[in-house]
Amino acid sequence: MRAQIVPAMLALALIGAPAPLLAGNEKTPPGDPCGSGPGHGTGNPCNGNNGNHGSNGNAGKERVRYNNHPDPFTVGRPGNARGAFINQIGEQDTATITQSASSQYARVDQTGDRNEAAVTQSGSGAHYALVAQQGDHNEVELAQAGAAAQVAFVQQSGHFNEMALDQRGGVISSGVIASQFGNANSMELAQLGDNNQARLVQNGSGNEMTASQTGNNNQLSWTQNGDNLSELAISQTGGRAMQVTQSR
Repeated sequence: MRAQIVPAMLALALIGAPAPLLAGNEKTPPGDPCGSGPGHGTGNPCNGNNGNHGSNGNAGKERVRYNNHPDPFTVGRPGNARGAFINQIGEQDTATITQSASSQYARVDQTGDRNEAAVTQSGSGAHYALVAQQGDHNEVELAQAGAAAQVAFVQQSGHFNEMALDQRGGVISSGVIASQFGNANSMELAQLGDNNQARLVQNGSGNEMTASQTGNNNQLSWTQNGDNLSELAISQTGGRAMQVTQSR
């Protein structure tokens, strides 16, 4: 009889015993990504937290959005201006403009030191080019050719940026708008054909961008936001439209 009573009494004693007290440290558990404790910044995105680092996390990873059917746009020539104009403020800046027709227009504005810009307009088209560089050690080389007007608006802000643009068209005008904001960026675009439109923008530093449109009626709008982006090399052969946005 005692062998049966002792286990029962022991079980009652364990059930009635108070739970052990845990020391409170007033810290947020590590699992809370939005708290202020040691786990802050280690969870999924929350209040600006971009998530876990490492191969299994999403912090700092590229986000790419595609739009294969963007709204159409046209980079047109603004007016009938013509001539060649160079404005430089800084030290050891160089700029050259070469034109083959009296209807062509080119303007280069440079502010900073050791900037280089070269604009070559050939053919009978009323080509239009605006090049503006702010910063040091920036380089731009733009060539426009064709019977129709080739239009380009180029801008670089920062240091050690490079850009090489080549527009070769036929009887229908083509255009491009290219902008770089940051340092040590490189952008290269080649358009061959009629009615090609391109809008390329880089926001950040250490980015590279290459886009080639060969054929007619191509449109491209490629935007990069962040640093060290661009492994995409986009090529269109005619009648295509694409809009790609990369961000980090």
